Amino acid sequence: MISLLRVDGRLVHGMVAVTWVGELKPNVLVVANDAAANDSFHTMTLKLAKPANVDMYVWTLAKAVDRLNGPKYKAKKIFITVGTIADAETLVSQCPEIRRVNVGPEVDGTKGRVTEGKVEISDGVFASPEEFISLKHIHDQGVEVFAQITPQMPAVDFAEFAKKFE
Repeated sequence: MISLLRVDGRLVHGMVAVTWVGELKPNVLVVANDAAANDSFHTMTLKLAKPANVDMYVWTLAKAVDRLNGPKYKAKKIFITVGTIADAETLVSQCPEIRRVNVGPEVDGTKGRVTEGKVEISDGVFASPEEFISLKHIHDQGVEVFAQITPQMPAVDFAEFAKKFE
């Protein structure tokens, strides 16, 4: 069972490892990111943030689709992180068990939070018009889409932030 897919430019960090994992209590944390999966140093650094009592895998998007649709992980409670809204759209379009997408902050490795040319859809969460179209595609598949930095903060649902793009 896939409990949540979260878009977070940092993939795994303290907020994800402590707050979101603490809230969701998954058995498995999947990082679906081509760059990280193809860079052993990046994979190693992500795994340093792995919470206790959770299995963690860093997979390419293609491998994530294959594994998430296979039988091996059906009985597991899975939390997925991806780095971009485009990656979320890719996974949702190919993994029908993803029913909830949380949009967190995207980041650039050199500049921090990416805001230029984007609209703030929730406190600290930004999306470009192109990313909004991807989020609409996800929403139109019957998937719950919301923006939320931490589980303790109020969630902003798709209908509410969609008004900012009208």
